[in-house]
Amino acid sequence: MSKKLTELKDRFHKQLDGAKAKVENVKENTKASLNEAKVKMQQKKTESKNSLTELQEKAKVKKEEVLSSLEEFNQERNTKRAIRRAKHAEEYALSAIALVDAAIQEADYAIAESIVAAAEAEAFIAQ
Repeated sequence: MSKKLTELKDRFHKQLDGAKAKVENVKENTKASLNEAKVKMQQKKTESKNSLTELQEKAKVKKEEVLSSLEEFNQERNTKRAIRRAKHAEEYALSAIALVDAAIQEADYAIAESIVAAAEAEAFIAQ
């Protein structure tokens, strides 16, 4: 009877060890995925910041162009058109900046999700 219990115990320990190995593998894969996601999100964040800076510079240049063109206009009609053009360029730049900001927020959200997933995996392992 004790031989059967020993065999059963050994079999369960083998299954438990196999399950622990699978959980450890999942944990390592999750950590690798998390690190990969963090690197990608950091790259995207950097790209977004660079795009934001570039868009701000373009907006600044565009605004300066419009302001300098205002000096050349003598008629009131041309002045009004130039002001309207500057406003449109500024609105376009603000829209583009808002889009980049949303992309950065989405990247931050993805990082947070991956951290939660890693924490859940570790909690599962701890059980």
